[in-house]
Amino acid sequence: GSSADRPTALAELMGIIVNTGIRRPTVRVQSLHFAEKTPNETRFERRAQGGEQVLLPEVAVVARRALLDVVQNGTAKRLRDSLVGADGNAIEIGGKTGTGDHRFDTYGAHGQLLSSRVVNRSATFMFILGDRYFGTLVAYVPGEEAAKYHFTSALATQILKNLMPTLASLFDSSTQATACH
Repeated sequence: GSSADRPTALAELMGIIVNTGIRRPTVRVQSLHFAEKTPNETRFERRAQGGEQVLLPEVAVVARRALLDVVQNGTAKRLRDSLVGADGNAIEIGGKTGTGDHRFDTYGAHGQLLSSRVVNRSATFMFILGDRYFGTLVAYVPGEEAAKYHFTSALATQILKNLMPTLASLFDSSTQATACH
């Protein structure tokens, strides 16, 4: 629950684990196609780029197993078997939960808490879906207003579960998936 854990950095870490330790370039646009069927038709397509090995493959495999265990047996088990392939088998889902109750605490000379000021509150779930998809979900309340909220990372995992019917459509016909509630 560190405020230094930026959502993009968490998603990048999930991508490294999905790619067995290789960091691949971030790509926001696959292709652009302008002025179709005109003399000025132009198409730009992304060129495949290599990646950089930043984790030993063995470390990435162990990390992936740990992420899968969080969904099978841990704090994100509400997602267990929530995405099923056309063959009837569950598509692997893994992730890491995090709840941030960020405060600025002041302590006295003898370790006693003198004051505590709420800074913000966050609920995060970084995830992998199958062997191809990954991302990060964050619920965030900034400032003193955060003192009124008591949500945990269960909120972020429930949001992902609610998105499963839409995410199921990302899987191609060979891995046709359905969401289970």
